[in-house]
Amino acid sequence: MRERQNHADALRLLIAQRRIYNVAKRWQSARWVGVMIIGIAAPVLAIIVPQAAVVVGAVAGAWLFFGRTAFAWGETLKMGRAAAVQEDFDRYVFAMPVTIARTTAPTREDIAAIAGDRAQTLTIARREKLLDWYPISLGASGATSVAVSQRANAAYSDRLLRATVAVWASASLGWALLMTIVSLAAGLSLGTFLVGVLLPVLPACLDAFEYIRSTFLAARDRRDLAATIESRLLTGAAPVDGQELLVWQERIYELRQTTPQIPNWLYRLLRPSNEAAMHAAAEDLTRGRSDEEDV
Repeated sequence: MRERQNHADALRLLIAQRRIYNVAKRWQSARWVGVMIIGIAAPVLAIIVPQAAVVVGAVAGAWLFFGRTAFAWGETLKMGRAAAVQEDFDRYVFAMPVTIARTTAPTREDIAAIAGDRAQTLTIARREKLLDWYPISLGASGATSVAVSQRANAAYSDRLLRATVAVWASASLGWALLMTIVSLAAGLSLGTFLVGVLLPVLPACLDAFEYIRSTFLAARDRRDLAATIESRLLTGAAPVDGQELLVWQERIYELRQTTPQIPNWLYRLLRPSNEAAMHAAAEDLTRGRSDEEDV
C-alpha cells in the first residue's frame, strides 16, 4: 500500500480531487466575498449615507438568494465530484472492491483532462506535497494499515475543522463587537442602527452561523469515527476484518460529501503541525496493534 499510494495512477487521482475541490472553493468564495462585503459595507454606508440603508438591505437579500441557490449548487456539485475522486483514490490504495458506481464521479477522460500531462504527475505531486498521503507502516498488516489510515483521515479532518470553527467564531464575534462600538460612537439612532446596520448584516450573520454550526457538527462526526476505529484497534481481540473497513470507508465517503470547505490558507498554515500529529498517532496505534498481534 505504501508504494501504491505513490503510483502515478493514485497521484493523478489526488491531483484531480484537489483541483476539483479548488473549483468548489471558488464557488464558496463567491458566496463569502459578497457576504463579507455586505457585512462590512452596511454599517459604513449607514453611518456615512443613512438614506442608503434600504438599498443596502435589498442588496443583502438578493445576494443571500443567489448565494443559497446558484453559488451553493455549484459548490455542492464540485464537492460531490471531488469526494468521488478521493473515494476512488482510497479504494485504489487500500485495494478495496468498488461496491457501487458513483454517478457523481468524473469519467476517465475528465480525470485525464483535470490531472494534466501524465509525464508531469510526479513533479506536480512533489510540488503540492501529495506523496505518502497516508501514514502507512511497513511492519503492520494490511487490515491494520487501512484502519490506521482511515482513522488518520478522520482525525486530521477533525483537527482542521475545529480550528476553522475557532477562527470563524472569533472573527464573527470580533466584528459584531466592533460594529456595535462604531455605531454607538457615531451616535446612530436606534432606527438607523436597526434598518441600516443590523438588518442588512443579518443575512451575513445567518450564513456565518450556519457555516460555523455545520463545521462544528462535521468535526464532531469525524471525531466519533476516529474514536470508533481507535477503540477497535486498541481493544479488539480479533483482527480487523474487511467488512469493518468497508463500513468505515463508506462513512468517510458520506462525510466528505457534506463536510464544509476549509480555506486553503488555513489548511496550509496548519498542515505541518497536523501532519506531525497524524504520523505520531499512527505510529503509536500501529505499534500497539503489532504488539497485540505478536502476543
